[in-house]
Amino acid sequence: MRRLILVIALVALGGCATLAPERERPAMPVPEAWNAPAQSGPVQAGIDELGWRDAFPDPALQKLIATALGQNRSLRQAVLAMDKARAQFGIARADRVPNVDASGVNSNTRSPGDLRGGIEGIDRQWNVGLGISSFELDFFGRVKSLEDSALESYLATEEARRAAHISLVSQVARGYLTLAGDREHLALARETLESRQATLDLTLAQLAHGMSTELARHQAEEVVAVAQAEVARLTAQVVMDENALAVLAGVPVSDMNLPAQAINDVILNTAVTPGLPSELLTRRPDILEAEHRLWAAGAEIGAARAAFFPRIGLTTTAGLASLELTDLFDSAQRVWTFVPSITLPIFDAGRNKAKLEAAKAEQQIRIAQYEETIQNAFREVSDALAKNQGYEGQVQAQARRAASAEKSRLLVDQRFSAGLESAFAVHDAERTLFTARQNLLDARLARKLATVELFTALGGGWQENGLQASAQ
Repeated sequence: MRRLILVIALVALGGCATLAPERERPAMPVPEAWNAPAQSGPVQAGIDELGWRDAFPDPALQKLIATALGQNRSLRQAVLAMDKARAQFGIARADRVPNVDASGVNSNTRSPGDLRGGIEGIDRQWNVGLGISSFELDFFGRVKSLEDSALESYLATEEARRAAHISLVSQVARGYLTLAGDREHLALARETLESRQATLDLTLAQLAHGMSTELARHQAEEVVAVAQAEVARLTAQVVMDENALAVLAGVPVSDMNLPAQAINDVILNTAVTPGLPSELLTRRPDILEAEHRLWAAGAEIGAARAAFFPRIGLTTTAGLASLELTDLFDSAQRVWTFVPSITLPIFDAGRNKAKLEAAKAEQQIRIAQYEETIQNAFREVSDALAKNQGYEGQVQAQARRAASAEKSRLLVDQRFSAGLESAFAVHDAERTLFTARQNLLDARLARKLATVELFTALGGGWQENGLQASAQ
């Protein structure tokens, strides 16, 4: 019995060549350099040198990200999906090893006399033994190909989990920056409302003494109403931003520490170098996931090809049998069976051929998806680089615009006090200043969001600390 099991195990574990096609990574369908230049300025760090704590040194943001990584439900689903895929791979791997079952049977059969030589009675039999049922000897690699497919599917879900992790880090950072930006917008709107309300009060006082007109009063009331509406909108938006962060972090709003009141309160590491496009192949989890899906499709082709060849199976048992329980374990009561089988497909109405064609088509789909994923990754990095360059210029231009609008507002006020300008000119100058300051805030927020986008597009955010911190 031991020799029999050993022989079968050696056959099963000895390995065999599969009929799957050779793995060949498709050529990168993108240029060898980015379409946008990298940031200039101080010495930049490679993305591998930065963990998310290095990229986002703000203490409150770090705590928020750490909470989200532990509590976020979407990330938890990705982790559980990976666990499920790991278990499915374990099932596929188990098919390559003989399953040995132990059994014990007591059968009791009453038979009439004409079936027992004229004497009716009860026949009893006791059996114990070990057996292997329908084990496939994988000479043509069908089971091995299915195992390889399950393994690659598991590895793909692991990369999907990494992608979910990186995406969550990015979403939390973007959400916190958006909250800080909306809070600063709200503070600006309240400041503007106070200024316009003061202008309205002055206009009403002047109207009461015959020094102003009804037109000036209505104009002042209109701009106050606009500011009130903006304050109400931004107040609701800030609450919605907090609620969105609560969902990402997986905890109530009351349990979160969100101190940032302005965009510049959130500190980011902006010194990041994009490296070469080819480095994305080993860094971006979505590309690695697509690659594993491609290899899984190739393994499915191997299994489909093996279906054209004979399938060799083996069933064997060894044990003891006796009519009496007292004699069951006597060495003379040994029994065994050895039943090899072979099945060769003769006619299946083209089923196996269709399965092979479907597997090949699936591989071509995976190749196209792999190339598309690379193209999208290249575009995301190039876009993020272009945004970082463009928003830097926008911030500088909007800052000059806001400064000029503020000076214009002061000059108009002086001319209005001297009786050289109308109230309409004052309101128009104030509207221009408010819009310029809003646009400046939008440009600052967009610049910081572009930094987060670049970090994420390069595959950053998986490691908590970079290589330098790990070495220390």
